[in-house]
Amino acid sequence: MLIVEDDRVIAELLAYNLKEAGYSPQTFPDGQALLRLLQQETLLEPSLFILDVMLPGMDGYELCQKLRQNSRFELTPILMLTARGSEADKVKGLGSGADDYLTKPFGMRELLARVQAMVRRYAKTRSLVNPGESPAPAAWPETGDKTPSAGLLTCRDLVLDDVRHRVFKSGQEIEMTHREFELLKFLMTNRGIAFSRDDLLNHVWGFAYGGETRTVDVHIRQLRRKLEDDAASPAMIETVRGRGYRFSDQAG
Repeated sequence: MLIVEDDRVIAELLAYNLKEAGYSPQTFPDGQALLRLLQQETLLEPSLFILDVMLPGMDGYELCQKLRQNSRFELTPILMLTARGSEADKVKGLGSGADDYLTKPFGMRELLARVQAMVRRYAKTRSLVNPGESPAPAAWPETGDKTPSAGLLTCRDLVLDDVRHRVFKSGQEIEMTHREFELLKFLMTNRGIAFSRDDLLNHVWGFAYGGETRTVDVHIRQLRRKLEDDAASPAMIETVRGRGYRFSDQAG
């Protein structure tokens, strides 16, 4: 577990509590220090990155993007810590590849609950997915094919490949964060069923997740922006008034 936090007091507090919880954290004062270690330690497989947003030199958003560009860490969960509480800042963090965020000041119990949920889900994902696996197959199912091959979920021109952890629309790969992928997979697998925000947090983020339900709304907005022909009038990911969201069983 690797932590990038330039405030020495906060870094020491995080490290102490994570050690007490049974983890092996390592702290860095800035992004360059982390990247230097990752270049040297080719076998290093961290279970989680915790990144502060306001860092000297390279900020947390840029550092998060650099980590996601490395195939070794494209599925490794990333938790961002920010003093900025606006939705725009949260969207920016999630858009850069983060899986979750905490706004300072935060409670240590909440942080530990989120860490536990993220690490547990990552361990499960690693047992099912190999990030370094071969690229996507040359041919994809025909548009409208409702009988997916093993590991494939399809809807119109949208294909989710659960084996290779990739999503394609009209044959073009769509870049997604790990959490966006898991949310889309859950909705497509249960198409036609309406889920509340709490349902989605429990199933996709994990039962130990203690964050706010607005996290779901932000991720849904990101998915619509990437996948829908018209994000303002979504045909696939529908809003169900008084309930939450569902993947339409009429789409495709």
